[in-house]
Amino acid sequence: MTRAPKTVIPVLCYHSVGDVRRDGTLRWSVSPGDFDEQMALIRERGRTPMTVSGYAAALRGLAPLPPRPVLITFDDGFPDLAETALPMLRRHGLAATAYVIATRVGVAPPPDADPSLDWDQLRELRSYGVEIGSHSGSHRALDCLRPTELHQEIAGSRQVLQDGTGTAVRSFAYPYGYHSTAVRTAVHAAGYSSACAVKNALSHPDDDVLAIARVLIERDTGVAGIAALLDGTGWPLAWRGERLRTRGWRAYRRARHLVHSARPRLSQPTS
Repeated sequence: MTRAPKTVIPVLCYHSVGDVRRDGTLRWSVSPGDFDEQMALIRERGRTPMTVSGYAAALRGLAPLPPRPVLITFDDGFPDLAETALPMLRRHGLAATAYVIATRVGVAPPPDADPSLDWDQLRELRSYGVEIGSHSGSHRALDCLRPTELHQEIAGSRQVLQDGTGTAVRSFAYPYGYHSTAVRTAVHAAGYSSACAVKNALSHPDDDVLAIARVLIERDTGVAGIAALLDGTGWPLAWRGERLRTRGWRAYRRARHLVHSARPRLSQPTS
């Protein structure tokens, strides 16, 4: 018997929409013209835009999955999300989810750092139907942190965002895509009902609601790249669990984190 093909759900992960370097590179800055064309293509293809929380409800069997779904997400919370991307999303009638770094909202950045959305912009996004989620408190690699630090990054950031926006924050995105069993447990315990990973793979109805697969959209992805994603070609289907190389990379990062954390203490007086 031939099995029916699995429904694929592209979950796009943007960072900046503009021509300004972020974190010292243009790699994650999609030009406004390209972004507008990509959003127009999504609308022309008859895709149904969903927020992550809406999609999570479908994954949990609490709501039906609409026809031809697509998710548009943004990480980090740069001001051009409100200034540039939002008008295009509204023009094309597309829903989105924005994951913001809680402690950076409304705070003037250091001279060599990127700016963030302010609270008025965040509330404006919410008023137009953009779901606001947490991208942690300070964008650290969560799977290397102690439990107390983990709690502050996950539960603390949720409280900050809820207080600032006056609305429930139900979704989380792991900084750098890094997560572990302990991180997932902390996310669930903090009251989130969904979380996004990266994986650079296509989501599907059997995807993990606490590690929803996304594809990073880069400056050179272009309309052709978005078309391939919408066609479900060129990318693997998301997998459950962790790959061996992911565990190995975490072990390396944890060891490096421990060495780095120990250095200041070793240099302190013993008295």
